[in-house]
Amino acid sequence: MTDLLEFTSDPDETPQQISTLICVVGGGPFDAGGISGAVGQALGEGELIASFDPDLIFDFRSERPMITFENGAMTRMTDPRLDVYLVEDVEGEKYIMLRGNEPDLRWHSLSEGVLQLATQFGVERFYALGGLPSGIPHTRPVDLLIRGYRRSQPDQESTYIQSVNFSEFLVYTLGTSGIETTSVLSRVPFYLVNSMYAAAAGAVVTYVSDDTGLALPLGDIERAAQSESEQIEAAYGEQEDFQTLVASLEQEYDTEGPNSGFIIPSDVSKTEIPSADELGEAAEQFLARRNQRPGRRRGRHAKRKDE
Repeated sequence: MTDLLEFTSDPDETPQQISTLICVVGGGPFDAGGISGAVGQALGEGELIASFDPDLIFDFRSERPMITFENGAMTRMTDPRLDVYLVEDVEGEKYIMLRGNEPDLRWHSLSEGVLQLATQFGVERFYALGGLPSGIPHTRPVDLLIRGYRRSQPDQESTYIQSVNFSEFLVYTLGTSGIETTSVLSRVPFYLVNSMYAAAAGAVVTYVSDDTGLALPLGDIERAAQSESEQIEAAYGEQEDFQTLVASLEQEYDTEGPNSGFIIPSDVSKTEIPSADELGEAAEQFLARRNQRPGRRRGRHAKRKDE
């Protein structure tokens, strides 16, 4: 195991077959709308099983520690972190989550550590979640760009080169090692790139939930998305320039539709939050379908257990 990774508990005591690893690492060019932070908060931390040494992977001048002041006194300091959690979905199925700040240093060594971790737990699928700044208005459905290692898109016959963040770096490097890797990027209105965009966060979680069969919690994100448009209108709606901008983006979107290669998932902002009885019935149906079908499962999102 790489010297960057420290286990907080005996890895031999944790389950050895966990098929899914979800990456919600913040920062970089593909984290518009605070997608990683919103998703990480919604999924919960679970059990901390390993951490990467922050002194070895962060430049503290660019990713500075944060100090809490209470009544003028320094009471707590928080370093940038990159941690590994063992998390359960609402039906008790386990998955691994890589969560924290985007590292500054030793990306190849970090990739080796993530690969060794994935190999130890039998990970078969890796998902990197994020957001793309775009000229899409918040009044239109959220769409997603799905890409991965050697994952071609028939409707995109072009070749281009671009820089990537750490999450997509892992999509490539883990993909070369035989793990099925997927980057799930939601388009975010460029005027919301520095805000938490709940509709986009919900869209990427919905995609991963449907693609893996994990019953991932969406209750908090759904509630935030339901009031999001009203909050945006309250903040900017009276500004004539903003209204003109949104109208122009709407006209462009309605004329051209989603960009080539993008998909529109189910509209999570209009999803009804199920009751406890409905959730239990859905869980029984899900388990019955899972036992009946071989291969990859097709799942759906759900609320937290404690909601």
